[in-house]
Amino acid sequence: MYGYLVADESALDEAEKARYQQLYCGLCHALGTRYDLPSKIGLSYDMVFLVMLLGSLYEPAEDTGSERCAVHPMKEHAYCVSSSTDYAADVSVALAYHKLLDNWVDDRSISARAGMAALKRSYETARLRAPHACSAIERELARLGELERADSDRIDEAAACFGRALGEIFAWRDDFWAPQLRTFGLHLGGLIYLMDAACDYEHDSKQESYNPFIASGIDPAHARDAIANVAGAAADAFERLPLERDLHLMRSVVYAGIWTPYNRCYGTETESGDA
Repeated sequence: MYGYLVADESALDEAEKARYQQLYCGLCHALGTRYDLPSKIGLSYDMVFLVMLLGSLYEPAEDTGSERCAVHPMKEHAYCVSSSTDYAADVSVALAYHKLLDNWVDDRSISARAGMAALKRSYETARLRAPHACSAIERELARLGELERADSDRIDEAAACFGRALGEIFAWRDDFWAPQLRTFGLHLGGLIYLMDAACDYEHDSKQESYNPFIASGIDPAHARDAIANVAGAAADAFERLPLERDLHLMRSVVYAGIWTPYNRCYGTETESGDA
């Protein structure tokens, strides 16, 4: 379920694009220093959203630097890191490991099995560093697996599994903001799950794989209003948080960027005739 929490770069100015890239490079840097090279398989802009969200809410001190890497060997690039970056690196490893596990269980993918072996030690470390988040991921994905094996048509329940997992990931600290972060994660995670299922609908139909839209007999092309309601609940929970740093960047994710994969599959409201 990667590729949804990504900014709409057409709405960003050059300074914001540079900041976004620095945070991405910072996450890459943290994965390399806290873990190892294979752990960078978990690098994604989705987890940069987590860096921004927690960085904006808690305002941890940021460190900046520049370095060369395998992707940019000829030129140094700037990066920005904080304690929220370190936490996002831990979560990145956990999510990457479970994505590979899911691919192995579903398809018996040899590459997924090899990836799991490469990440095994890093995942064990991530479980020690972020036990609350990793426990939630394990618990909720196990429940989701049960629904999939039962070919459940309870689409809201399936979406809630990923929502609860993301809610616990967002609840970085057990403090005043944890309940609101859980609420935001619940709605946003449910939205990501629904959009991912909608975008995988055709592939899953051909492969006869589980998909909640198939199980419930719902055509995702006609589910835009229902998905938009979940998006609205996520946006409302987001706006209730006192965020300032990187706010415009995050809004470009929550209000626009997150719709990009769905719109690529089914067109915009105007194109699909829903306007």
